[in-house]
Amino acid sequence: MPEPYKRPDRQRGMTLISWMIVIGIALFFALIGIKMVPTYLENFAIKKVLENIQHDRSVRDMSRQQIKNTLMKRFRINGVYEFDRDNIQVKKTKQGKKILIDYEVRKPIAGNVSVVMSFSESATLPQ
Repeated sequence: MPEPYKRPDRQRGMTLISWMIVIGIALFFALIGIKMVPTYLENFAIKKVLENIQHDRSVRDMSRQQIKNTLMKRFRINGVYEFDRDNIQVKKTKQGKKILIDYEVRKPIAGNVSVVMSFSESATLPQ
């Protein structure tokens, strides 16, 4: 065979279908990230509120209901709007009052596929 008709030994690069699969997978993970990041930012705000409330002396003498109301007000100030006050528990311990926050967030991704994120935070108010 003459020289111009030689075929390459192997193919180089990705095909169109391969690129479409790679882009589809990247878009899927980007969509999951877009749905999850705001929830983690809200959790970060909840942690900050708990840290600040530990150092607030005025909260130590409050009742359980007053502590829950104070927490909910501070959550709203920090941009946490979709939070159920039933997820807050205030228990008395030997060290003081312990605030427990356990909650779960479900974010729909596509159709019947959802991402479930569980969070558990706590703080102790000294006596």
